[in-house]
Amino acid sequence: MAGERISLHGSGADLDMLPSETNAAAHEIGDAGRIIGDTWKVIGPALAADEAAVGTGLDDLSATFRRDYNASKPQLEQLASGAEENFTKMGTNANDIVAKYVELARQQADRLRRV
Repeated sequence: MAGERISLHGSGADLDMLPSETNAAAHEIGDAGRIIGDTWKVIGPALAADEAAVGTGLDDLSATFRRDYNASKPQLEQLASGAEENFTKMGTNANDIVAKYVELARQQADRLRRV
């Protein structure tokens, strides 16, 4: 991981984080949510249409698959439809945490300087 560590001038409270790279990674998490959300908006309706057209085959394997799939389908749809919001929140929260971590480290350095 290349990047610039934040040095608080030898105060002993230097950050063990690369804030700009951590923020960039957090933005990528949010971006992943948008990609998942955009993809689900396209494939969700297509998947539902395909399911309606296919139905269930007559063999035991098809019937077993359809039964198990139907049982898990609502949860899968809920996870897929909420992914964009959840990933965006994770990215935003991660960026907020980085800012708080940096601020706390600066406060600690200031306190150490006053001691």
